[in-house]
Amino acid sequence: MSGNLPRILIIDDDPAICEVVVETLKNQGYTVDSAQSGSDVSGFLSLKTYPIVLCDVLLPDTNGLELMSEIKEMNPDTFVILFTGHASVDLAKEAIRQGAYDFITKPFTSNEIIEAVQRAENEQRANFSDITYTELRILHELTVSSKMTKSSKKISLEQFGAKTAESFGADSLRIYLKNDKSDTLLEKTVEIGEGSFADEVTWYFLASRTMQSGGEVLLDPSSPENTDMSGTRASFMGTVIPTSEANLGVILAGRNERRDRFKTRDLKLLALYAAQLGNQLQNLKMTDDLLMNNEELEKINMVTSGFSTSLLTSTVVSSVAHGLRDFIPFDVAGFFVSLESGTLYNYILMNEAIPKDKVHSSLKRQMGKNLGKVLASELMTGVRYGTFVGENIRTFENYPEFTFTELDDYGKIHGWIVMGSWSGRSKLLPSSKFIPILLRHATSALCNSLQYRENQSNYLETITAMAQAVDAKDKYTSDHSRNVTAYALALADKLGISRQERNDLWNAALLHDIGKIGIPETILNKPGKLSKKEYEVIKTHPVKGCSILEPIKAFRNLLPAIRYHHERLDGRGYPDGLDGTHIPFSARILTVADSFDAMTSSRVYRKSLGVEYALEQLEKHSGTQFDRELARAFIELIKARPYKDILLTYGSVLLERQPVLHH
Repeated sequence: MSGNLPRILIIDDDPAICEVVVETLKNQGYTVDSAQSGSDVSGFLSLKTYPIVLCDVLLPDTNGLELMSEIKEMNPDTFVILFTGHASVDLAKEAIRQGAYDFITKPFTSNEIIEAVQRAENEQRANFSDITYTELRILHELTVSSKMTKSSKKISLEQFGAKTAESFGADSLRIYLKNDKSDTLLEKTVEIGEGSFADEVTWYFLASRTMQSGGEVLLDPSSPENTDMSGTRASFMGTVIPTSEANLGVILAGRNERRDRFKTRDLKLLALYAAQLGNQLQNLKMTDDLLMNNEELEKINMVTSGFSTSLLTSTVVSSVAHGLRDFIPFDVAGFFVSLESGTLYNYILMNEAIPKDKVHSSLKRQMGKNLGKVLASELMTGVRYGTFVGENIRTFENYPEFTFTELDDYGKIHGWIVMGSWSGRSKLLPSSKFIPILLRHATSALCNSLQYRENQSNYLETITAMAQAVDAKDKYTSDHSRNVTAYALALADKLGISRQERNDLWNAALLHDIGKIGIPETILNKPGKLSKKEYEVIKTHPVKGCSILEPIKAFRNLLPAIRYHHERLDGRGYPDGLDGTHIPFSARILTVADSFDAMTSSRVYRKSLGVEYALEQLEKHSGTQFDRELARAFIELIKARPYKDILLTYGSVLLERQPVLHH
């Protein structure tokens, strides 16, 4: 029998009283422990749970009222019965007010002890009875059988509210959830039943009170302590909807004044229901967050994949600028980027509705404040501009808000991304945790582009230096490599060859005579006609050139044009005697350009033969020495445009690598 009765703790400093009370209760089948001081109590409570505690008010080391508070703090559901030999009405009232279940005056009889304990036991059974089958069924339906999704959230909450109201026989039930934009505002999300026994102000007051308590609240308006609810005689219970992160809201149930008030066991069960609802809402939030994160990551992946489709700096910067705007609503963004040893590249993407001078002055002004006027002036020099179609901004009375993102934190790249808005947005950079990922991808693409640009510059400087080294050996043909390159590019532009073919032709033309580095200057600068042996030495320069360049991987695409630029269509050229289309196309272009410059330039052993003579020779030997179509196209080019104009236009941009407008 004792297994179904509550365990009881007796606390009294009088051993005789302890012994009498213990024996009395043990004879009734209770399991009883005893302590003689307050210091002994914590040891008992740390090992066992006591639904009922009998405690003397006066103890040698503490006050019974204070000890009761400690006991109920450890287990709020414990019923404490106080007894004392110095009773007074005021002391009894204070004990009850502080949470004592009952108050017994010494000396007491065994029957008084038994009756007080049995009353406490019956009250506990009424308030903490076992969960009924109906309640278990509803709990199962609310947990296992209920699956909440984003689309079914409202319906799921209403079903939850209806089943919960059914479980407790509530006349009305409300679910309040926190407003998405505020942690303090509650919004009524579900309303079940007729709640007219309390007005909306009362319902919201009770919900707020429960939320502020952070736990469970039994609300009986008829109680003297609830004077602020004197107009309502119904009873209520409420509990927060908990999650591991925060309380999401409140469940509030009410019964009108004709019904029994809610008991503690109802509140405990409601808290269990609320915990299940909290789990469902948190799982839904986690699912929504995961889906949102996946969508945002997919969008970022899609946008950032476009950052690396080109290594051309202008293309990459434009792609990055437009990509960032898919996530950050700027009206103007300035990109001022460089490698540690590289040249600054600056670019501004702006809303086309904003005047350019307004953008320039506003950006320069803000950069002057943040970076200093001298640096701002340097950064804003030679800016390239791009535009997008955006919001139609009608007023520019105020300067835009700017955010500065320093790129040093995102890799080897240096500089700033400066974004501003005239559209009244207080924050340009969203709080998304993926924005740093986006910026890292952007700076990585910019870094690769600038590195490629720098490598290209170093590569071109190397080619230029090598070409100049060749021309320096022959004082009479010091501009030969540059001239051949100009003619070859002019012919290539007339033919409309691809960008890559054009770049390879450009470099091959500059280096076509690189092999002459290995030819003695006595032969190169001989004023008279070369001997047969000397001519054979000269004829080795295409092969020598390939031998010099072949170990360098970046030059391998140039080798066919360099090796075969002295081959003839009839097969009588050198070094390999190729004929017809066996000769690479780029080599055939170089043959025409090289021969024309050789005939129109003065040499150590003769003066220029003149343009007319050179054109006649191209016409005369087309089909034998020269490709017929290429010779005809070149003749048309020279007749339509003075050759000096070609040399001036193309020759002036050879080292800068700027694009040449087609004529």
